Amino acid sequence: MRRESMKNKTVIIVALVIVIVILAVILLSPGKKQKKETAKSESEEVLVLAGGSARVIVEQVVERYKQVSTDKVVPTYGDSGAICAQLQNVTNKGDILVVHDPFMDWAVKKGVIEKWDKMGYVDIVIVVPKGNPRGIREFKDLAQPGLRVGIGNQTYATSGVMVREMLKKLDYGEAIQKNVALESKGHQERCTAVILGSLDAAIVWSVIANLFKDKLDIIPIPRELYVDSVTSATYGVSDLKNVKFTVGLTKVGARKKSAVEFYNFFVKQLDIFEKSGLRMNPY
Repeated sequence: MRRESMKNKTVIIVALVIVIVILAVILLSPGKKQKKETAKSESEEVLVLAGGSARVIVEQVVERYKQVSTDKVVPTYGDSGAICAQLQNVTNKGDILVVHDPFMDWAVKKGVIEKWDKMGYVDIVIVVPKGNPRGIREFKDLAQPGLRVGIGNQTYATSGVMVREMLKKLDYGEAIQKNVALESKGHQERCTAVILGSLDAAIVWSVIANLFKDKLDIIPIPRELYVDSVTSATYGVSDLKNVKFTVGLTKVGARKKSAVEFYNFFVKQLDIFEKSGLRMNPY
């Protein structure tokens, strides 16, 4: 009887140990619900690839989107050409593309865009220190002897190409070219250089100039000085009188509900586009 009783006790103890182990595994391991939530979280993340010039617009749209959606939007900013190359060749990741001409047309031709829309048109303007100490009132004033002028890179930056083509057709273009003290891709870099006094004037996108309007005076450049178009060996033809800011849904993003919803929201934020300095109608 004692042996049988001992056996029964042993069986009961073993059974209890097994039950405890099973319960521990269930409690400590991630359940199906947690796995589903993780998968859901990953699928709802929206990756935005944006040119640096579009940062001020993208940030405002993302902040507004937080008020109506719990989906996580992750913006990445950089040189537009590098971003397009990343989208096509490097990672093939990115749900939304935000760039200015000519990059969206190029991305469409490369087959990475499902659909796109125009946000508005961007202009180049002259920025000078607050109070305009050098008395720059119009474009030809940039030809003043000894003036230090900053412009976009004349080979790779759209704004720099615009200035290059404008200077070619002006009789005072060579004098302005001699005054170029800085060529850069970064519009904010040139604005900062003017604020700090290392440049007397700079030519930048209107959307970037608006960010510094409390520290800089902004001088428009007449449309009649613009050239119609120019062809880039890499990215195709640009209408330099009407440079578009664009937002596109990529082929990758089109397969994600979260990306489609963010794209549909983005294209409707016309007040943000206009307030940021985009022109809403073509010339």
